[in-house]
Amino acid sequence: MRNIDKLYISLGLAWLIGSAAFGTWLGASGHPNFAQSHAHIGLLGFVASVLFGLTHKAWPTLRESRLALPQLVVYEAGTVILLTGKVMIDASGQPNPFLMIGAPIVIIGGAMFLWLFVRSPATASVPTLAPAE
Repeated sequence: MRNIDKLYISLGLAWLIGSAAFGTWLGASGHPNFAQSHAHIGLLGFVASVLFGLTHKAWPTLRESRLALPQLVVYEAGTVILLTGKVMIDASGQPNPFLMIGAPIVIIGGAMFLWLFVRSPATASVPTLAPAE
């Protein structure tokens, strides 16, 4: 997918806005029990998504793989499911199916990205400087 890097970074920035809004609510409402959910939103949503996008930008051949878009969908869907379960467990203290289903999906999405990266050519295309004529 040609613009998967931009899509991943855009999703990451959306996760950042969501995490910041959730953190603002968390601080204003005095609900420290949701602190772990806030951290997970930032790390799994914002940080991982932006890192995936920057990796796609640095290694353009990753975008050419037929696995690139399915990996994005699996990872992001798994993250939504996992984080829904994490918020629910922070609210109730009880395990729930969202957490149990989302966690392996996120792991599969991460493993798919590892496979994409390992199977890509060893060098990234790095622009070189050429003298002006």
